Amino acid sequence: MKLKLFFFTTLLFMFNICGIAQNKESNIKVKVLENENIAEVNLDNEKFIQSFTKLLEFYKLKFATTSENQKIGIISIFHKSGLPTYEVYANPYLTDNEKNYFISGIEAIKVENTKYVDFPVLVTLNCNSDNDITTLNDFETPTRKRIKKYEDATLEQKVKLNKEYALNEVLPVLTTYLTSVEDKFEGVKNFGNLAAKKNFTSLNDIENITSKNKNYWRATMEMGVGNQLIPATKIFMLVAEGEFDYADQYLQMIYMFSDSKSITESYFKELKLRLHSFNTLLNKQITKGIAFHDKKEFNNAIELYDDILKSYPSSAWTLYEKYYSTNARSVEEGKTKLEDRSIWDASKNEIYKHNPLYQMDVRASSGKEGYLLFRRQEISSLFKKKEEKLSDLFKYAQIASDLGVYDFSAQLFWISAGMDENKSEKAIHNFLYCIDKLEEKTLKQNFKGDFDKIFKAIDYEKENAMKESIIYKSFKN
Repeated sequence: MKLKLFFFTTLLFMFNICGIAQNKESNIKVKVLENENIAEVNLDNEKFIQSFTKLLEFYKLKFATTSENQKIGIISIFHKSGLPTYEVYANPYLTDNEKNYFISGIEAIKVENTKYVDFPVLVTLNCNSDNDITTLNDFETPTRKRIKKYEDATLEQKVKLNKEYALNEVLPVLTTYLTSVEDKFEGVKNFGNLAAKKNFTSLNDIENITSKNKNYWRATMEMGVGNQLIPATKIFMLVAEGEFDYADQYLQMIYMFSDSKSITESYFKELKLRLHSFNTLLNKQITKGIAFHDKKEFNNAIELYDDILKSYPSSAWTLYEKYYSTNARSVEEGKTKLEDRSIWDASKNEIYKHNPLYQMDVRASSGKEGYLLFRRQEISSLFKKKEEKLSDLFKYAQIASDLGVYDFSAQLFWISAGMDENKSEKAIHNFLYCIDKLEEKTLKQNFKGDFDKIFKAIDYEKENAMKESIIYKSFKN
């Protein structure tokens, strides 16, 4: 399925015809500061054009007597409700009174509100390039202000800001695209309706709406290659629920194979920035706990990990390090033997719940456990060479399938099916195998083949690969 996108450049073209947007005499230009592609669902186009044209006419009058050496930028932030917010920047500097002159009286112009989220637009005078815009004194885009606020936040504040960003800024737009498609894309529309209700308060709720939902997988199949709107919606659902570890696992893969011109591109970029900043701070705090552990100050380490988990309870690494220090303390106190797995067995479910692809395991007591431990560790060897990207994608999907992470595996197999002709059929078979494991057994009817036989062959191949591995053979099973 391909989504028809509305580009703000259409508006600019119309303004040019009217002699407003790039009038040679006044040198007025217009620039959208955030995701222009969302205008299609975020604006009432006709009404917005009418009101924005009035704004440009207003600026044209205000700029009429301004010197050609004076550069001015006015950011107009259109909101879901209430009046727009206006910010004036200039080079050379203007006094506050001079700035106020350029927007005084503007409140008399009726401006159309957005439907879902803020929409910031920059109108400039005598700025012929992006370089000219950057010379405007103290100039900051709303996105940069938002990111700067985020970067200065504590770990707890970052968690809150990430959740709010996903829930209030991104999901309303993504789900509107999903619900506004043609009726023939039944999976997309039905999944969009479920996601738009935002009635998820746990990982189980998200799984029921996505990986355990027929419409999610049908929607995935209805999308065109490179259009990752469906998994993007799942990623931001995970972020809204505070499950950043698993969201990051998805993001790394989905972004790698996403169309750079899609509506999700700017959201992916901002989320990558947010998670990088978040993980940098998180890792710094965890490292302090590891230092306590290395000095055998296990109580201090555990106390620090508990403090981290109060802010971010979904941290697989923190949970792992807490297990590690708790077990070491128990061994030192003589309460647990070194080979005892009881504390690990009590901890691993919570760790893998928040990051099913976490690459650490503690020990193996059988050939199968040894093989799966090895498979987890293999993940770190993938995506080292650009030319092996597609083959590594398929390998990663196979590893996830071996580990029983069928939702992630199915997503990767479907991407592989659309992008790697050499593995297309095998990838589709494995995709259907994975969603079958998730109890979706009807979509395979859209494909030819004896799937009972195909799935048994996949089971045999997986079993054989395990039993032929060196690590499996090293155990006496």
